[in-house]
Amino acid sequence: MTEGTEFVLAWTTSRNSIENEQTWVMVLHKERGWELPGGSKFDDEKSVETALRELFEETGLLGTAKAYDSELIANGTVVWIEVEDEPQPNSWDSEDDVIEEVGWCIQIPDRLGWDIAEIENIMAHDWSTSISLES
Repeated sequence: MTEGTEFVLAWTTSRNSIENEQTWVMVLHKERGWELPGGSKFDDEKSVETALRELFEETGLLGTAKAYDSELIANGTVVWIEVEDEPQPNSWDSEDDVIEEVGWCIQIPDRLGWDIAEIENIMAHDWSTSISLES
């Protein structure tokens, strides 16, 4: 990775969520607290590729990128990824050594690694106004 490269986050939801219940995936970073899966782009990566790679590395989940938006976070891009996995109440381990646990959220957790307003902004985002990856 190159210093100062773009940061990418994976806003991950389930295709199999209960109707009208918003659920999303977060990871518990050992030092920073709860955050969305994500990281810096490799030189030759597109934002969508980075989001899918980081999601898999940090959570073990595979999904489909649906849309992305570069206006939601400073100096970065948020990619909406949909997975087939059904939200579960139990957390699971990550293969990434800096991630303590992975889990589905229905509310913003304590020990948040970011400003709560950043998460609320992503939660409230209307993805139909973003760049769609569907044809």
